[in-house]
Amino acid sequence: MIGIDTNILIDLMVSSSPTHIQAKEKIKRLIEEDFCTTPTNIGEVLRLLTHPKVFSFPLNITKAVNLLTMLLESYNIKILEEPLDWWETLPKIEKEIPGIRANEIFDARIALCLRVNGVKKIFTRDADFRKFSFLKINTFHE
Repeated sequence: MIGIDTNILIDLMVSSSPTHIQAKEKIKRLIEEDFCTTPTNIGEVLRLLTHPKVFSFPLNITKAVNLLTMLLESYNIKILEEPLDWWETLPKIEKEIPGIRANEIFDARIALCLRVNGVKKIFTRDADFRKFSFLKINTFHE
């Protein structure tokens, strides 16, 4: 199973994204994989699709939810469950990755959700995930 990060979900949905075609091509090459994402990624995608500082013509929440639902269904992307007390694991991760703070907490939450669900790979453009030794990074070129 391979986790799909927020940036890739956006790439797949937004045809004007500079990496839209690359994301679609890579997903086709990974078709033998089962795809998943996390509740954090879902929230991030909806935040971005509806944000007027990100898109000139942001979607309203209904259109954003419908677009995301169609994407999840078309690629059969499963949304993983995460422990309700995910934050209590952060000190353990900090021993592996010292100084987790600010926006890194969201990456850590995603990484922890993948780890708890036995997912060892993530398709992302975010190099920060290299900090998590338990994840193998899949990019457009890997």
